[in-house]
Amino acid sequence: MRIHTTVAALLAGLATLGSAQAADFYERDGTTLGFNVDGMAGAFSTSEDYLAEGGKKWREAFVHGVLVGKTRAGEGELYGGLGAIAQGTWGDGDAGGYTNGRERDVDLEDAYLGWRSAGGLLDFSFGRQQFQLGDGFLIAGDRINLGRGLDALGVDVDRGGAYYLAAKKSFRNTAILRVDPDGPLRGDAFWLQSDNPYQQDTELGGLNVEYVSETHGTLGLSWMKVLDVDKGAGLGIFDRRDGMRITSVRGQGSLGVENLFLSFEYVDQRGGSAAVKNDADAWTVEGGWTFADLPWSPTLNYRHARFSADKAGTARNEAFDPLFFGLSRGLGTWFQGEVAANYAGPANSGNKVDRLELTLAPRADLSVSLQYWDIKSIGDADVDGREIDLFAFWQINDNFTFVPLIGIYEPRGADVKTLQGNDRRNVYLQAVMLFNF
Repeated sequence: MRIHTTVAALLAGLATLGSAQAADFYERDGTTLGFNVDGMAGAFSTSEDYLAEGGKKWREAFVHGVLVGKTRAGEGELYGGLGAIAQGTWGDGDAGGYTNGRERDVDLEDAYLGWRSAGGLLDFSFGRQQFQLGDGFLIAGDRINLGRGLDALGVDVDRGGAYYLAAKKSFRNTAILRVDPDGPLRGDAFWLQSDNPYQQDTELGGLNVEYVSETHGTLGLSWMKVLDVDKGAGLGIFDRRDGMRITSVRGQGSLGVENLFLSFEYVDQRGGSAAVKNDADAWTVEGGWTFADLPWSPTLNYRHARFSADKAGTARNEAFDPLFFGLSRGLGTWFQGEVAANYAGPANSGNKVDRLELTLAPRADLSVSLQYWDIKSIGDADVDGREIDLFAFWQINDNFTFVPLIGIYEPRGADVKTLQGNDRRNVYLQAVMLFNF
């Protein structure tokens, strides 16, 4: 699937902006300092919501600034970053009820230090920073940003709001070792600690090995273990992840065939420290083709994903835990359906999802996509739905990109109809501006 390079980076939700694109303002004797500002602002409206209140209108925004630097140190270089983020939500709050429109927050977002060897063989860093595994099926930073919408229920999961924009992305503390020798093999050893109340301050560690071919693609194998969870905190829905072991095998690339895109991932989750052990899995397969010789180079893509559900009458927990999934290589990966994933539910557990996507590139600075979603429950909850999303990415210039979207969501399951308060189609509108300096 081919999209203009700069637009593709912005599709990834500004995941790597900041340190990577900082403008240097000081350079002397091998030492450089730079500063970057990035952010997003959006306006949103729905004709229905999932509090049965008949629709919402709200706005979200964040601005993120980070000071980065590097200097020669031994046979390599020392680098680091220090940054802050300001975010907020205004209006009615989002359609899922996670924010109430009164969220305002300024907080530390980046505080990390690292050293990398001259040849790039070793790279070790620690502190408050982002980390992504593969294309974000399990880990795409610490992106869930709930607000004060659940305060009335006595639940404190406030992380500052800007829920849809997922403003905060860094883990509170990390230690990451990257090993990248000459040849196709590379790997990571990582320890991640969240301070996200929704994630119940989860702590985990793991290993990742990848085989990278520039012509064929990447194969990856990862193993992780959840080391600690603040049981009973937040919504209390992740108590059983404590001690859980996770194995992931995945692949993505073209197999050397021009215009072909293939991707798959399988995840197994087992064990845990609770009396009820985990025994869950999830998998996805995806294929796409770019018709490069046709006008506007259309890309047609199909994906199927399945996430296990808990089974009544067993002594184990079969509900898949989506961990730290998030936006990575485009809308719908891995928030599947703009209304379904963000507001109506479910979010990558107890369901199977089919997506058909058509993307057109009328110009180098413009892509237009149409997505069709069919979401079916496979557990006790009945949150079936269908959704169509039409959106564009317009790179106005090097600093600004505009993303308009219209979505139509049709509730089909009894539980989601109850949340919505009716069975009408929900019309969803959003306009988001992304910027980076």
